[in-house]
Amino acid sequence: MRLLSLVFAFVVTTTPVYAQEPAPTELAEKQVLEDVLGPIAADRLFTDAQVAVQVVEVATGEEVWSRNADLALNPASTTKIVTAATALRTLGPAYVFRTVLSADALPDAKGVIEGPLYVRGGGDPTMVVEKLWRLARDLELAGVTRVKGGLVLDESMFGPDHALPGWDKERDVERGPSYFPALSALSLNFNTEAIVVRPGESGKPAVVLADTPAPSAVEIVSTVKTGRPGSRHSVEIEREVKGGRTVYTVSGYVPEGAPVRRYHRTVDDPTAYFGAAFQALLTERGIQVDGAPRVGVTPDDSEYLAEVASPPLTSILMDMNKFSSNFMAEQVLRTVGYETRGEGTTAAGLAAVREYLSGIGITDGYTLFNGSGLAQEGALSPSALSGVLLDMARDPRVGSEFRSSLAIAGLDGTLKRRLRDAPGRLRGKTGTLDGVHGLAGYVEAQDGSLYAFAFLANGFRGGSARVKRVHDDFAQRMFEVSSDATADESRE
Repeated sequence: MRLLSLVFAFVVTTTPVYAQEPAPTELAEKQVLEDVLGPIAADRLFTDAQVAVQVVEVATGEEVWSRNADLALNPASTTKIVTAATALRTLGPAYVFRTVLSADALPDAKGVIEGPLYVRGGGDPTMVVEKLWRLARDLELAGVTRVKGGLVLDESMFGPDHALPGWDKERDVERGPSYFPALSALSLNFNTEAIVVRPGESGKPAVVLADTPAPSAVEIVSTVKTGRPGSRHSVEIEREVKGGRTVYTVSGYVPEGAPVRRYHRTVDDPTAYFGAAFQALLTERGIQVDGAPRVGVTPDDSEYLAEVASPPLTSILMDMNKFSSNFMAEQVLRTVGYETRGEGTTAAGLAAVREYLSGIGITDGYTLFNGSGLAQEGALSPSALSGVLLDMARDPRVGSEFRSSLAIAGLDGTLKRRLRDAPGRLRGKTGTLDGVHGLAGYVEAQDGSLYAFAFLANGFRGGSARVKRVHDDFAQRMFEVSSDATADESRE
């Protein structure tokens, strides 16, 4: 029995002028897939919206089924497939992000650092307050008692531009939802503050505070009141930038006895947030830091003190793709730019993406603004997506790492609640914006054959449920594909 390994994406390929005529088995294969998948195209989604699809066999690279395959549509978060592939190729699966502490001179016998404490950021997308606490603890264990020169925050790997390009939705800029983060080489907690709301006694103010105290960078103003048990729970948060600080104004009501809730909102200046939180932790550990944190550059001859490293890139890409983290995708893309072009910018990262795509024969059919797909005018054709999927499926060095980064249908990530009757048989990356939904990845057929797929839909009305239904129908039909059927067809 021949193993079929296909790539699915709504894409069109170009047939060489002198290509040989398809063999009877190949023609039968296409006919079987047309019989299996063709009815999907009768769904009203294909007339009510823009839809594009392609199926390509991995072993041969031949297209076996498609609809509007070269149509470049907004890919939303399926863009992260391209970001992950580029990162694996350029950085390697074992790449780690490092945050390093150093000083002009080692602490003296009393534990005093006479000059500044340099904190050089490495773009770590996994830096959270627990890891920052470890850095503070390491300094304490090293005997440091005072930093006379204050904290110098070195964000130079990425530079001072914290904005995520490609998304300028005014309401999101004002509110700071967690899916629209600022970026920095020194980032903390995905550059969001968790605002903790806990009820007090009925008629009294609720307790509202920052989960990670960063006094000089974050301020919370609360008028939240505690209502009677069982009363309405309503909390509103407005975000404003005042004098370099991110101010959250929290209002509303919480019922007495209600559980503690956390509301996540982005900070405006992630480097300042990192510095303020780190200084607060150092003070908590009994280390005196003179002055306020400031931005600067680490001297080349500074003395190493401590560091904290991220998990390897492979692990980071799993979180990035399975849970569709925009923040992680953008930090990874800027790191790609820094390591390949010496510039930790989105533009440099996208230049590396274009070079990777060109290297596998994709020179058009896309317009990318960032690495996450959070863009109002982004465009990517299923043919480009399938090209990346095909390349990753054939790469013995990073192909397994790429595939393992995708959500497993019925088991985890953004596909945990889908296709539960066949858990583990589909791995994919979803993408959703208003009027946009896509799915791309790999699927296992009835006989164990492996396929890759991409399915984009734009311009539909209402929520994405109807698109997900068509995607799931597509997957269920692919689960039933068998090479026996192709063999039977070719004998007729």
